Amino acid sequence: MELVKNSVWDIRNVDGVQPGLYRLLQVFENISCLILFNLESTKGIRRPIAIDLERFSRSLNKKEALKGSFSLPPHVLMSEEEINERYAAVRDKNFSLIESLIEQSEFIFDYATKNRVQSLARHAKDKGKARTTIARLLSTYWRYGQDKNALLPAYQYSGGRGQQRKVSESALGAPRTSRTLAVKRSKTFIVTDADKEKIRKVLEKYHLKPGGKNLVETRKELLRTYYSDEIKKAKALGEIPYVPSYKQVHSWKHKLFTEDEISRKSSTEHDYFLNKRDLLGNARQRWSVPGSCFEIDATVADVHIVSSFGKQYVLGRPTIYTIVDRASAMIVGLNVSLYFASWRAARQALANAFLPKGPYCKEFGINIQNSDWPAAHIPLRLMCDNGEMIGLNPQHLVVPLTELQLSPPYRPDFKSMVERRFGLLNKEMIHNLLGTTRGGKVVRGDKDPRKDAIYTLSEFTALLIDAVLELNRSLYKSLATSSSLLIEKDILPTPLNFWKAHIAEHKHALKLADSNDVISRLYPPAKASMTRGGIEYNNMFYSCDRVVKDKLASIARTNGQWQLDARINENTTNYIYVRFDKNDAFTKCSLLKKGSMLKNLPMHESEFVLDWLNRNYEKSPISVESIDTKVSRTNIEKKAKARSKSDRMTSAEKTKNTRERRKTEIHETANKVVSDPSLRVQPNDKTDISTNTNSVVYLPRRRSQ
Repeated sequence: MELVKNSVWDIRNVDGVQPGLYRLLQVFENISCLILFNLESTKGIRRPIAIDLERFSRSLNKKEALKGSFSLPPHVLMSEEEINERYAAVRDKNFSLIESLIEQSEFIFDYATKNRVQSLARHAKDKGKARTTIARLLSTYWRYGQDKNALLPAYQYSGGRGQQRKVSESALGAPRTSRTLAVKRSKTFIVTDADKEKIRKVLEKYHLKPGGKNLVETRKELLRTYYSDEIKKAKALGEIPYVPSYKQVHSWKHKLFTEDEISRKSSTEHDYFLNKRDLLGNARQRWSVPGSCFEIDATVADVHIVSSFGKQYVLGRPTIYTIVDRASAMIVGLNVSLYFASWRAARQALANAFLPKGPYCKEFGINIQNSDWPAAHIPLRLMCDNGEMIGLNPQHLVVPLTELQLSPPYRPDFKSMVERRFGLLNKEMIHNLLGTTRGGKVVRGDKDPRKDAIYTLSEFTALLIDAVLELNRSLYKSLATSSSLLIEKDILPTPLNFWKAHIAEHKHALKLADSNDVISRLYPPAKASMTRGGIEYNNMFYSCDRVVKDKLASIARTNGQWQLDARINENTTNYIYVRFDKNDAFTKCSLLKKGSMLKNLPMHESEFVLDWLNRNYEKSPISVESIDTKVSRTNIEKKAKARSKSDRMTSAEKTKNTRERRKTEIHETANKVVSDPSLRVQPNDKTDISTNTNSVVYLPRRRSQ
């Protein structure tokens, strides 16, 4: 092994040499000798030692001496530009005292082998310094790498920085001074070990906890708990109490606890991991290709929406489910609904992530190509909360498609990508809408955001889709350093380009989904009815080619209706999926024209109509007018029955000559209103009818049958 000057060696078992780390100072090949300097001891003056070269070489072969390492102190590892001028002057002065000695190989050999070195004494006398001063500078020079900077002053060790001072009878630090001689200040409190323990207990109990008291109030609790007698005594004597000051409590807070302990104890676990933990890692380190892992999470949108059938009906704040690819940061799935975070809403978002986005965007009036949002795949694994995704339904329905991974409680950092997308959507779009709550930051006196709500669920979803497409096209510097493909292809570091580039190079963990499988597994199940008017669901009617071909509506009219299994897309009323037989796949059925009022609306609007009808049925089970009508009918019925009882005619007499009686009744009631002939108006009479209120006008008689 090569023996290089200034190298460090770990000597373990060499005759005549104490085990430890040594620095190689000089090699004398002509006399087969090495000069080593011990690096273990940092105190006092140490001399180098001489060792036979052959013996050291044998130790190397026997692994009794190995290559070692020695860490230089920070004050030595500084560039010339960083060194303070005053420190550099001290260094240069010290170096000038030993420069002529370290250049003499004979001196180094004599210093390592002889007890008395006359040349050192003469040199010290010439420089006007003590012999020990020169020896100490030589030890420092050899210890710290035989470099000029080794002689820089180590002021960072001065004053016992970072160490607690021993308690003495006199106060540490500057004494308290009075601005005027008229006021006498209290003497400085000397903090003992017992006082430190008291301060520690009070800080942990009152201050270092979530929502704890501030330090001023905590000091008051300290005085009440441990120094009440001193305060009472000082009060009685009219003196200043001898107690710890606020500055002392503040100082010992940072001495008794590390900064990380203060941060952890003052925060909840959720808040610490979300806002205060270190960010040394990167979500893309383990999941470097698209499809390795999708993240799913829900949040309540910071905006109120209204119903499509009446802007006066405020529906509250919808729930947004978002699915994000961890490698590319692209939003691959989206769902907006009025349901709270639940499996019902989550399954709709998963179906959206696994199916093409073109038809989905078209439902909201946005026309895109599949290449504008190419995510229609199943990932290798899905990272989700242990809330709505921990039940039996997700395990049964999703696990056959992909692997579920549940994040620990209070650890939103496990889904950092999707959490960040929520923040970006709020910043870029949602917080700029009318009706927004701005994340709950409502100032007293502000207008109620519900009064400003103007957007329907469909309109809000369309705005959100536009914002998602824009985020997928946004530049992210971190993408450029996570994969070399973007640089090789010379394309912008956007999530969309990252996704496309890796798909084109077959560097992904995605698999295509079968649409029938996704629809049957993930769309919410429901029951529809085959009726004479079509397939009925929520008072809406649907049909398809099979209904027309097999005359199913006619059969239902003749034999009665029957139930069918259905799958519902919560985003639209335009179609549902129906299974006519248990062995068949689901068939898409479109909304009939008689339900056109609900066309192009979310499914919840049909439920709103049903709720509106139910409310009105409950509000008005019968009309007030029907009550008066019933009373009138009853009176007429009683009068007619009474007249019938007074009639003595037989049934045959009642039914005899019905036609003649009908003609007579018509003549008497229709053409002869009054019996006074003088009041009749002849056809050629020019009298103004409008001014004669007693006149009778004869209408043309109908032709006899």
